[in-house]
Amino acid sequence: MAISQGRVSRMILIFAAVWLILASLWLIYWSSPVAFHPVVKYFPKPFGDVTDPFVPPPGIAATRNPTIPPPTTRRFGDPRWRLKNKVSGVIQRPDGFPENQGKNKPTNAGTGSNILPALAKAAGRIKDKISFSEPISEDQKLRPWRYPVKVDRTQLGTEKATLLMLARNTDLYAVREAMRRLEDRFNHKFRYPWTFMNDEAFSEEFIAITTGIASGKTEYVRVPKEHWGFPSWVNQTLAELKMKKMAADNVIYGGSLSYRHMCRFFSGFFFRQPVMQQYEWYWRVEPGVNFYCDQHYDPFKWLRENGKSYGFTVTLHDFRETIASLWETTEKFFYENPEYVDPNNMRGFVVENTTRDGKPYIDYNTCHFWTNFEIGKVSLWTSEKYLKYFDYLDKTGNFFYERWGDAPVHSVALTHMWDKSEIHFFNDIGYEHSPFRRCPQAHEHGNAGRCLCPLDVSVVDDNGV
Repeated sequence: MAISQGRVSRMILIFAAVWLILASLWLIYWSSPVAFHPVVKYFPKPFGDVTDPFVPPPGIAATRNPTIPPPTTRRFGDPRWRLKNKVSGVIQRPDGFPENQGKNKPTNAGTGSNILPALAKAAGRIKDKISFSEPISEDQKLRPWRYPVKVDRTQLGTEKATLLMLARNTDLYAVREAMRRLEDRFNHKFRYPWTFMNDEAFSEEFIAITTGIASGKTEYVRVPKEHWGFPSWVNQTLAELKMKKMAADNVIYGGSLSYRHMCRFFSGFFFRQPVMQQYEWYWRVEPGVNFYCDQHYDPFKWLRENGKSYGFTVTLHDFRETIASLWETTEKFFYENPEYVDPNNMRGFVVENTTRDGKPYIDYNTCHFWTNFEIGKVSLWTSEKYLKYFDYLDKTGNFFYERWGDAPVHSVALTHMWDKSEIHFFNDIGYEHSPFRRCPQAHEHGNAGRCLCPLDVSVVDDNGV
């Protein structure tokens, strides 16, 4: 008798369906931590019976239904008062428990009403048992702190921005302090990258520790010698004599050559490093600085959306001995290049009316944005007008003969060459670079409890200026 091809196909499909059903039931059973057993809703014998091998939990009343035989499965203690249904996964308690007395609660045990959640749990347990990743050793289980943890460094912030730090290997402890504080207060929510710069090679220890603290990726840049050294037009002998004199006069950092290199680098070269070409924004961070407030919004995004280019937290007066000729040089530059002066500038912030030789004179009041904290656009400093201004200053050699700082250089440029609406005071950011600090007041930082500032307010900027 011939069998049609269609009938064979139907038989194969039926066989396959039956096989899948049986396999599914087997997987559920195999992946379960307990065996199938009946759900018991009673205590088979009164507690206290000498033939009863089980002792009830203290304070539980003894009741039973003598018409139903006792269970046979005894896993994980007494099955009569804590049983797990195989299919539904529901913990069933007997009627004898106080919370069930007088109630006739229906049970879904064995009905299959929770079959989908059970299948999902079973699939999870199967995944745990069948893993293609590297197994965790017993030593890793006992000592998890000894083994590295995989960190997701995917950037969450939406801007092309980096946290920029100039540091040496010897600054590692102060670097850790600053990073940990800014990560806790801000960056763990945004994972912006960290860019480290140094005129020397970074050590393996420095790289390992800073990478471990950072929530985002890390980059390490060695500054070339032409950006961290004497330019050809500077008389090094004269510069050394000037430094010795300033040191003898107790001018702060007056005898430091490395400080002069740092000021010149931040004035004209940090933004020329190739790594900075991928970024539109930077946040300068100094080793050892502190942040007092949770930064619950992205300052890069806020500046961009509000048409700002530069943000600061603290303003100070500089030491006149270190910038003796900066203002005259600046005035000469703008006299020769009047097109670089913005008509809506902020010049009034940095000038004062005084007299010289008995005549009225407009002088620099030495006020400047404290640049150890600044959030700004990289394009500020790569613009044609600023590059010409810096080159004009650099040719004087007074970054070395005097001790021109990057803070007055940036400040004078910003307050003359850009619209004042592009400069923003972050009065809600609590910041400390010893010995100066700024603590936002309650009406400034908005959310109560967001800031934790020192108690010695006498040395803290507490007037919002």
